[in-house]
Amino acid sequence: MTLAALAAAVDAAADAPLDGALDQIRPFLADIGWFQAWMTQQTRCMQADPLHLPPVRASRNGAVRHLVFARTERIWVTATIISPPARIAERLHFSGRHALCRPLNRAVEGEVFGIEGDRAVRRGPIHAPVGSVFELDERREALRLTPGTGPLMMLRAQVAPPGPVLSRLIDVASGQVRALAQADEGHARTLMLLSLLRLQGRGDAAACFDAALDAPLPAQRWAVMREYLALDAAAALAPLADMARADPDAQVRALARQTMARLEPEPCPA
Repeated sequence: MTLAALAAAVDAAADAPLDGALDQIRPFLADIGWFQAWMTQQTRCMQADPLHLPPVRASRNGAVRHLVFARTERIWVTATIISPPARIAERLHFSGRHALCRPLNRAVEGEVFGIEGDRAVRRGPIHAPVGSVFELDERREALRLTPGTGPLMMLRAQVAPPGPVLSRLIDVASGQVRALAQADEGHARTLMLLSLLRLQGRGDAAACFDAALDAPLPAQRWAVMREYLALDAAAALAPLADMARADPDAQVRALARQTMARLEPEPCPA
C-alpha cells in the first residue's frame, strides 16, 4: 500500500454509503506499511536537507497535532499526536463521524461514552494496545482519555456518513449538550460567498441567496436568511414569510415570525 493507493481509496469512497466507505479505508489502518515507508523516506530527506518540509499538511488544535494524509468533505486520514491532558476532560466531543484509530506508541486508556436520548452516559472502559485498531461511531459515541505520562500518537481515519455532519459537545457531569456545530465545508464556503456579496452590497445576487435557502440543516437556513436580510430586507421578505409558514424546523419558523414582526411597519396612530 502507498499514499497513492490511499488517495485512490478515498476517491473511491467519495460517493459510497458509510459501510462501503469504511471498507475502502480500513485496510490502511490494518496494514500501515505505507505509513512506515513514508516516515522512513521523510526521515532520510530531512537528514539530507535540514530545511526539507514533508509534502503533507500539518494542523494543530490545542493539545492535538495532525499530519494530514487525506482530507475531503467526508474522509480525513491523519497521524495525530495528543499531548497528555493535565486532568480528565469535563466535556465530550461527538464528531458526527465514524472513527478508526490505531495507537502507535502506547496503549489507549480511557472510557467510552454513548448517547441515550439526549444525554451522554458511561458505556465502560477501553484498553487498546499498540497495533490494535478500534472503532467509534462518533455520531453516538465519544472517547475520554485517561491522563497519561506522555504524548499519544495514533493513526486515525474519520469517515462521515452521506449528508450533513452534526457534531456535539456534551457536559460529562450533567450529560447535557453544551454546543452544536454543523461540520459542512460546502455550506461554509457558500455562506462565506454570501457574506462577501452582502458586504459588497450586491443586490443583483438575490437569486444566490434564494438558492442557498434550501440548506439541509435548520441553522444553515437561518444563517443564509440573516445574510439575505442584511443585504436586502425587502427582497428577503417573501422568502422570510415562506420560512415562517413552512420551514420544517419549529425554531426556525419561530425566528422567522419574530423577525417578520419587527420588520412590519408600525400602524399609523392617525
